[in-house]
Amino acid sequence: MLDTIPVEGYDLEVARSHARLLAHVRRTGKVRGAHDLIIAATARAVVSSDPGGFHQLPDVAVLESPR
Repeated sequence: MLDTIPVEGYDLEVARSHARLLAHVRRTGKVRGAHDLIIAATARAVVSSDPGGFHQLPDVAVLESPR
């Protein structure tokens, strides 16, 4: 299965995004699960590396956000 589905690593970019998301949810008081934040941080890194690959997918929104 690992040969078929790429596994995204928890690299420095993902860790930084994860930290920003964690700080945001703590500031706003909108609690999220730890795994949900890791998934969101990873997705952000993947989309950042190829934003054009997602625009034509149904029900997938790619929003521009400041870093």
